[in-house]
Amino acid sequence: MKLKVLASSLGFVLFLLTTSTAISAENHHKNKGKQIAYIYDGIGACPEDCAKSAALMAYQAGYNPVYVGPQALTENSSPDYVKHFFDGVKVWIQPGGHSRPAYEAMNPILRAAIVNFVFTGGGYVGFCAGAFITTQQIGTTGTPGFSIFPGKTAPLMPPPARPGLSFSLEEIHWNGKNRVVYFEGGPYLYDLPAGVEVMATYSNGKVAAARNTFGLGRVYITGAHPEAPRWWSNYDGIFDRDGTDYDLAVSMVHWVAQ
Repeated sequence: MKLKVLASSLGFVLFLLTTSTAISAENHHKNKGKQIAYIYDGIGACPEDCAKSAALMAYQAGYNPVYVGPQALTENSSPDYVKHFFDGVKVWIQPGGHSRPAYEAMNPILRAAIVNFVFTGGGYVGFCAGAFITTQQIGTTGTPGFSIFPGKTAPLMPPPARPGLSFSLEEIHWNGKNRVVYFEGGPYLYDLPAGVEVMATYSNGKVAAARNTFGLGRVYITGAHPEAPRWWSNYDGIFDRDGTDYDLAVSMVHWVAQ
């Protein structure tokens, strides 16, 4: 993974303050009555604050972010706990990182619970790795995914922002507007059936973001990182010229939450 330098700015201070309100899944019933967004945080989530960045989007969208680890539900969880695990939850957010390790780290009971949550009316937002994991197969790995989004994913491999770096700033046409969005190892989407709503395309025309229903629920995924904090791209003289894209990420949360 790349090295990044933390910028000492008011925006980053606020980022830390807001995401520090996120709590663990074990304590989420203490927040009964509040609308909750679950954010995956564990093996497979990138160490450069991918989970915190996702939590900030949930917070800005008006939800109480709650971190959930890959073993939050296991064979030893009581049936009552499993039954009520998603009570009060509106959205599951799968952050960036590594999709296959994240999927394989999750207990099968948690995987099934996530799929059922969306099918019965919940929302799912996936950034980068969180997009890979939604389809029947995770990219080109041969590993099965959640199968909550039709079509396929494959890695997009644009040149980096500078030789030796692992990220780029991609020109993306998103919902009618041109944006510069942080990108690192994410997918493009293809073989999408009729009915899937394409929301964004990369400069090469490949699909960058799309949304669709799954059962009674909604799924919105992107290969790019609209949730990326400014310090991810303000690296060694490289700057995202149109600033953060939080509005796009927050709109994803709002749409899936219906």
